[in-house]
Parts: sequence; structure tokens; C-alpha cells
Amino acid sequence: MLPTTPPSPGSELRRKVLVGFCLIVSFLVIIAFVSFRSTSRHLQAARAMEQTRQVLEVEERARRNLVELENLRLRYLVTPTDVLLEDYEAARNEVEELFGKLESLVDPESAQAARLRSLREPRRQFFALQQVEMSARREVGPAPVEKLIDRGKTAELTRKIDAVLTEFEAAQNEIVAERAADADRIARQNHIVIITGTGMTFLALWQAGLMILRDFSARRRAEEALANEHNLFSSIIDTMPAHVFVKDVKGRYILDNAAHRRYLGVSAERLIEGTTVGDYFPEEAAERFQDDDRKIIETGQPIFNREVPVTREGAVEKWLETTKVPLRDTDGTIVGLVGVSSDITDRKSNEVKLRRFADQLERSNAELQNFANVASHDLQEPLRKIQAFGDRLRSKCGPQLSEAGLDYLSRMENAAHRMQNLIQDLLKLSRVVTQAQPFESCDLGKIMNDVIGDLVVMVEKKRADIQVGPLPTVEGDPVQLWQLFQNVINNAMKFQRPGERPVIRITGRIYEAPENLIPGARAGDPVAEIAVEDNGIGFEEKFAEQIFVVFQRLHSRDEYEGTGIGLAVCRKITDRHAGRIVAKSSSGGGATFLVTLPVQQPSLKKS
Repeated sequence: MLPTTPPSPGSELRRKVLVGFCLIVSFLVIIAFVSFRSTSRHLQAARAMEQTRQVLEVEERARRNLVELENLRLRYLVTPTDVLLEDYEAARNEVEELFGKLESLVDPESAQAARLRSLREPRRQFFALQQVEMSARREVGPAPVEKLIDRGKTAELTRKIDAVLTEFEAAQNEIVAERAADADRIARQNHIVIITGTGMTFLALWQAGLMILRDFSARRRAEEALANEHNLFSSIIDTMPAHVFVKDVKGRYILDNAAHRRYLGVSAERLIEGTTVGDYFPEEAAERFQDDDRKIIETGQPIFNREVPVTREGAVEKWLETTKVPLRDTDGTIVGLVGVSSDITDRKSNEVKLRRFADQLERSNAELQNFANVASHDLQEPLRKIQAFGDRLRSKCGPQLSEAGLDYLSRMENAAHRMQNLIQDLLKLSRVVTQAQPFESCDLGKIMNDVIGDLVVMVEKKRADIQVGPLPTVEGDPVQLWQLFQNVINNAMKFQRPGERPVIRITGRIYEAPENLIPGARAGDPVAEIAVEDNGIGFEEKFAEQIFVVFQRLHSRDEYEGTGIGLAVCRKITDRHAGRIVAKSSSGGGATFLVTLPVQQPSLKKS
């Protein structure tokens, strides 16, 4: 048996070209045949369509001529002239010609031909009756026309002919619609065939071209890929700031990037292939790295983001964050490992500084809190004595004091009272954080009723009308939410025009939060909005943020009392609840405070 020789590349290419050429020619022949057949069918449908329309036109002319024939007959019976008689005969001949043409245009075996044949006898009787009437008109002379016309017979024949023609026209319109639909369907099929065939031809051409180009360029692409692969990979890892390295199963370096070589102190020209960590690190650190490498090779378990301190000879201690994963071949066998390390020395130093700063800040806050508590109690004791001795002075020595002395005493008492309110408000502001309670489910409707109940004395004094709608349930600190709404409602009753009755409307709703609405809700999370609207004096819109700053007042103490801390407490409470409070108003147009809270608190806020 003779040994077979593989086909040469040239013969293989010729075979592929021949197969592609035959395939393309086959597609073209099929397209041409199908297109010719579809075009022929489309032309036949078009001719049939034209014949059908011609039948409708002839039928319409015949119907018009019948009407004209009837008009000529009536005119002749009224005024018999030779001209009208000649016109009548011409119209009658044309009607017969048109009906004859109709019978020649339709299929003799069709229902339409049968309808036309059924009109032959009615037409003959119709014309005979008209001929009798017109002959009688010539013989009788100018007698009354009504005596000459047999209206019943004429009307019956006319209805019969008209009914058959109407039925004929309706059937012909249906034929027109069917043939039009057939023509459209054939046209669509023709388009589909042409488009599909053209697409398949182009696909075959494209495939043939690809086959030829692949044979010509496969070897060149493979060579270029092999030449560029190593350079591309080296360029990519050299641009990475992290230390990238690859080791074999014996822990020897086989590849690394420029950042790793710089860290090891190796010049760019020097290669580290074949070296180990023992050539660059102290013995203790090198052994630790080698143990990690052996575990990864033996178990296949990677190491992620391990932070270790490393001290190289003659260098200060540095921190490395290292990730090592096993390197496997196509069969899944471990053939080495890939490591990525980052120098996190600066980050570790910043973490130490941050911890120290946090400790100092915590101690400072604790000292400030202790100072605030002690100072508030120490300040309230002298105030109580000032108020007590002021009361004694007024009760015992009031009659002996002059008008100026009484004025001085009143100012002293007012100042002590303001100082006491200020201290109490400052304590409330500091306790928002220091005496905060864990979050729980809070029925805002119940909390609002409790607030109004606690303010009943002020409500009756101001004759306030407070209207509360349905309010939602949210997660929060019930004590702080009570304080929040007490401050807002108290603020609404306070800033009123003298003698005007406060009207306060409180409404609530739950809706999906848009992007970046409040810190405690992502886009789409449910949030609760509580609106407190009053009819008070309002404020200018430019002060909408200033009113929430501690000690900021828009009016003097003589006009409206207060310390300027109440709304700052509200802002601090909503901040703790990961929500917000905003105010909207115009001078003299009342104010609206909008409190927005997450329905469910983020887990980090639950403290």
C-alpha cells in the first residue's frame, strides 16, 4: 500500500475557492429562479387586478347608461322629437354593447357570468316595455303621459336589474380586494426571497473571504501574537504600582514587574529569574514567606490581603499587604503562584495617628461633657439663690423700693430667668447624644398626641387650632422625637402676630426616597415626611438655614422670648436619626417645617 501524502496548502486553498464559488453560483441561480417565478406570478396578479377593475368600470358605465336611457324615455314621452328618439336608440345600443363586453370580460363559469346572464330577459322586457310606451306616444298623440306609462311593471324591472347589478358590483369589489391581497402577498414574498437570497449570497462571499484570509494570515497572526504577548503582559504589569511577581513550585521567581524590582533594590537590567526570597530578605522574613508559599502550593488555598511588617537589612520597618493565589495549568495542576504586594507603611502610620487622635477626641469629649454637667449644676445653684432672694426682696421690701429700684429688681429677675432657660436648653442640646436611647418602632401619631397634651396650657392660652392628620410609624428614639415635635409646635405657637389665633396643620406621608435625599435612605427606600405648617409671621427665605444654628435669632427678646437653641436641638435630633429638617417660608406668609426620616434606620445608626 502506497503512503498517502497530505494535500498541499495550495490545493487546499483551491478546493476552498472552488467550493465557495459553487456555493455562490448556486445561491444566485436559486435567487434568479425564485425571483423569475415570483415576478411572473406578480405580473399575472397585476393583469387580473387590471381586468377586475375594468369590469367594475364597464359595469358602472352600463348602470349610468341605463339611468340615461330611462331619462331619454321620459323626456320623449313628454316631448316626442326625432332627436330624442335617435339619442334613445344610441343609448340602448351602447347599453347592450356594455353588457356584452361585461360577459366577455368575466369567466363564463363564474357566478358573475351567471348574474349577467340572468339580466338578459329583464333587459329585453325592459326595452320592449319602453318601446311599446314610445310607440303608443307616437300613435296616441299628446295624451296624458300617465296613461302611457305602466309604472308598476317598469319599477319592478328597474328594481330587479338594479339589485342584480348591485350584487354584481359587491362581488366584483370582493374579487378586487382578494386579488389586491394576493398581489401584495406575492410582492412581499418576492422581496423576502430577494433580501434573503442576497443576504445569504453576501454571507457566503464573506465566509469564503474569511476562509481564504484565514489561510493566508493564520500563521502571520500566530507569529505576531507570540511576539507581542510577552511584551504586552510585561508592559501591563510594569505600569502597576503594586508589586507583582510569579514563582514556580520551588519558590523561585520566574517573572515580576518594575515596582517589585525597585522594592527589592534590583536594577531594571538585572533579571531575578531563578532567585528566591532568601536572596533579598532577612532569614526570619524569608522563612515566613517560604512557609506561606509551600502551604499555597500544597493546599491550593490562597492568601488575601495579609498585612505583615518587613525589615530588610539596612532599611527601616515597612508594612506590606500581600495577596497570593495558586497558578494552575490547563489541567488544573498547580505549577506555581502569583503574588501582589502593596506598600502600606504610610497607611499604617496614618491609622496609628488616627487612633491616637480618636482617643484624644474621646477623652476631650468626655471632659467637655463632665465640664458641661458640672458647670450647668454649679451655675444653676447661684441662679436659684438670685431668684429666691429676688422674690424675698420683692415681697418684704417691695413697698420701700423706689420705682427705679423695682425696675432694677425686675431686670435682675428677667436676666436670671433667661440664664436658667439658656442653661437648660444647652443641657438639652448636649443630651441629644449623651443621653440617647436605642432606636425602636415609634408611632408618630401617638407621640404627636402626647406632645399636644403636654402643651395643653399654652394651647389654651393661645387659643391655638392644631389639626393633626394620620402620621406614619418609623424607627427612632421616642424621647427625642417627642422633643423634636414639641420644639417645632412650640415654635409655631410662639411666632404669631399679637392677637391672632395660631392655626397649625400637621400632615404625614410615606414615599420612596430619590437619590441623596437623606443620609439614612438610599434611592427607592421608604421615607416618612412630616409637615408642620403654621400661619405665623414667617421669615425671609434667606434665613432658612440660619434659624437652625445655635443662638441665632431673627427677632429681639423684647418681641419674642427664647434662647435660639430649640431649632438647633431639632436639627441635631434629625441628624442623629439620619434624616433632615428644613424650613420654607416667606415674610408674613407663615412657615412650614418639613421633617424627613427613614422608615427603617440603617444598622450603623442603631445605638
